[in-house]
Amino acid sequence: MNKIYTEKNIIFIGFMGSGKTTIGRKLAMILKRKFIDMDMQIQDFYHMSITDMFKEYGEDFFREQETNLCVNLGKAYKKIIATGGGVVLNAENIVNLKKNGIVVYLKSTPESIYENTKYDKSRPLLNVENKLEEISQLLEKREPLYENSADLIVDVSERNVDRCVQNVIDSITEYLNEEDGTKPANVKKVRIINGPNINFTGLRERNVYGNLTYSQIMDKAKEKAVELGYEIEIFQSNHEGEIIDYIQKCYYEKVSGVVINPGAFTHYSYAIRDAISSVSQIPFVEVHMSNIHKREEFRHTSVTAPVCAGQMCGFGSLGYELGLVALKTLMV
Repeated sequence: MNKIYTEKNIIFIGFMGSGKTTIGRKLAMILKRKFIDMDMQIQDFYHMSITDMFKEYGEDFFREQETNLCVNLGKAYKKIIATGGGVVLNAENIVNLKKNGIVVYLKSTPESIYENTKYDKSRPLLNVENKLEEISQLLEKREPLYENSADLIVDVSERNVDRCVQNVIDSITEYLNEEDGTKPANVKKVRIINGPNINFTGLRERNVYGNLTYSQIMDKAKEKAVELGYEIEIFQSNHEGEIIDYIQKCYYEKVSGVVINPGAFTHYSYAIRDAISSVSQIPFVEVHMSNIHKREEFRHTSVTAPVCAGQMCGFGSLGYELGLVALKTLMV
């Protein structure tokens, strides 16, 4: 077998039962690296199974622990990491894991996954009467997230473990030779910038902005960004200068596109307008959850919109997702 020469972590994503742990353990033995199973780490820390954790604390609690672990693993190096099947549901997890990692999607069919899990009672999401149907439905929903999160895709549906491991090694070696260990060139860096009081969404003026919290809205936006194949980062500040600094940071980090909701700064911040104008090579899409043109007269004017590629307003939280889709046609 070829030797993989990289300091990066090798991270396996994919549906539960696709072989992430089995393949990961064998690869770790070959490369003499430490193997980390994220689900097992969380279980060991809390001294309880994931099934019991779901029952006692709920899935949201488990996802929070998963995200915290991804932050820590983003600082590790030369590890082989098997993630949980739902790690891609939070785009921030993939961003953290990719800080020093090559993400490999182990792609499998519903039938193959069913054969691997049909007697397994330890997976709470699959404790249903028709397991194959549930696998098919979940996989259909998650597959775009897996594919868009991955640097590499390796089919493991009909091959033995040794063959799968060899294919992983061959794929990573080819990837490193072609990309010199960097992220694929076609991945676009996209940023979402939110201005004052946006972080209070869900608490303030629910009749205008709706009941979804800021975190829920941004999670949906992150999920859409991953689906579109973006590397996403989200920033929010109540301070004009910090927003200007972040816009300038986007220039130095060679960001490809920005969705911005300047909040109240929309109507009077010529400083933010100038900051956007100064990085005119980056397309900006202005987003407002409410229809600012149907509200108080002072909100009808946007001083920032004229230096943006376009404006989305009145579509609620969906506006962020529409803005991300619009960027797809605007980015070079």
